Amino acid sequence: MASLEDLNKYHHLIEGVRGLSYLETARRILSNLTAPCIEGPEGDPDYLKALYVIGAKRVPIGRGCSASLEELGVFENLGPPASMVFDNPLSLYIRLKPTPLVRSRYILPEGSRLWLKLEWYNPYSLSVKDRPAFEILSRIEGKADGGEVGDASSANFGVALSSIALLKGFKARVYLPRRAEEFGSLVPRLMGAWVTVDPNAESTVHLISRVRREARQAGFTHVNQFFNDANFEAHMRGLARELFYQSRVAGLRLGGVAGSLGTSGHMAAVSFYLQSAYRGVETVLAQPAEGENIPGIRRVETGMLWINILDIDHTVYDVTLDEAMEMVREIASRDGILINPSGGAAVAALIKHLRGRESGGRRLDYIVIVPDTGYKYLGYVKKYLEESSRGGD
Repeated sequence: MASLEDLNKYHHLIEGVRGLSYLETARRILSNLTAPCIEGPEGDPDYLKALYVIGAKRVPIGRGCSASLEELGVFENLGPPASMVFDNPLSLYIRLKPTPLVRSRYILPEGSRLWLKLEWYNPYSLSVKDRPAFEILSRIEGKADGGEVGDASSANFGVALSSIALLKGFKARVYLPRRAEEFGSLVPRLMGAWVTVDPNAESTVHLISRVRREARQAGFTHVNQFFNDANFEAHMRGLARELFYQSRVAGLRLGGVAGSLGTSGHMAAVSFYLQSAYRGVETVLAQPAEGENIPGIRRVETGMLWINILDIDHTVYDVTLDEAMEMVREIASRDGILINPSGGAAVAALIKHLRGRESGGRRLDYIVIVPDTGYKYLGYVKKYLEESSRGGD
């Protein structure tokens, strides 16, 4: 029988693991739904890191034994307090989990069921970007140069970084491309962050070299959400683990997950975790069609780390802004929920993937990750409604 020890006891070893070599161990644990015991945890930091990244709280010690995911604590701390009373703003983020997974009334092809994972229930940026910002800053507490951090952002990560930096005692710098949404510059300024909008930068990737250079010159820490593995690992420990838990609780016959591409951190993590735990789960990804601008997302060839280097089965679909906004309207008119354009793009990509396919009579469940709320993008809603009205005249 396994002896279970607190995984936090080995935090110093976990922190020292660099790279993603531990992922094959994580895949085996998720596939088997159990973790083998280990006699000497100090001698296998990769094993400890695998447990950490799948969300375990304990490590099984012994010989010839194993522990279930439940015994490891993978599903613990998933559920807000009954009173919904939080004694500080950081506990609001930590304890208000999981974010909701709601079944839509929109019917997918072949009668399959659509589920929406509403990431705007993260409290700081009202988006999925709270997750990597919190993980990244938690790892560098006490280590950041001059107590100042900075990064490029299309909007949401900059808000999350500014909020969590404030709560953890950092100063924040936010670099935005010229087409960033207005909230991406206004909200960080309210929180005391230094913000610049670069009129020559088409997208966030065009700002990375500038941020890196100015970090060296000014002495702040470039957190680099695009290539920092803490981004991917935050979504493994958070978003992906939540979806695994919620899909089990709801008894879903999970056919696949769909989402849009920014850094690729959240969709790579969700795909890796769920494809490890379930056989046959598909990943459907949305990217803007050539020449299209959908806020917060970009094309694969602009440079993405995790979706390209990990062993993940996925299919990418081009989506136009009109197609994305049409699905924003469809969801709003059926569910009374306003999702954001990149969430609409993910739904559109999923429909393209499923259209014309034979389901074999099986009605499956598909989850779409909705990164943030549509209320930040009312300009797009207004333009869509105006153009739709003119088209109907």
